[in-house]
Amino acid sequence: MDPVLQALAAVQRSPGRDELWRLRAELLAAGVPGASPVWEVLDRFRDFMDRLATGTSSREYSDLASKLDISAVGGVVLEHVFEAEDPKDLGRRLLAAVVSEGLMVLATRQHVKAWEGALAAVLRDAAWYLYGELWRWTVESKPDLPPADRRKLLDELLAPVHAETTSGLHKAVLLGVLFQVVLIARVTAPSSGAGR
Repeated sequence: MDPVLQALAAVQRSPGRDELWRLRAELLAAGVPGASPVWEVLDRFRDFMDRLATGTSSREYSDLASKLDISAVGGVVLEHVFEAEDPKDLGRRLLAAVVSEGLMVLATRQHVKAWEGALAAVLRDAAWYLYGELWRWTVESKPDLPPADRRKLLDELLAPVHAETTSGLHKAVLLGVLFQVVLIARVTAPSSGAGR
């Protein structure tokens, strides 16, 4: 099997850093021209996957830290219960501890919300790019399709990305699959010089 197509198949199975690197190397070795649309799709796909991987690690860490902070509140409360001798002193200590620890928990939960906002920006950026790239690809592959029909198809395809009810994970998966589709289309296009 052609090395470019082997590398492309590996990206379809697992679009990780190593697989994308190998595909890039195979495309370079195959002499794909620098002006080929393959390069921008590959760069954008790699950037999308890298930003997802980085953001996911950060979110999981923040989520874990947040959960640990919540359980720490209970530990601080117990500590003050055992240290206090006077009931009034206990009440003041508990209130101060819960307020202090509660603020830490809220700050950490805000970090998780900030990550979700950052993820949303990554997803919006990818959807914006993919809409244009899918439009160009469908113009090339189906030039007789009326623009209104093309728009309707693409709007329906990307509707879950804009839906409030679709989870970030599902949006990321859909966009990842669309990147794979566009990458296959661009690599195997006769003009790319890659899919011999």
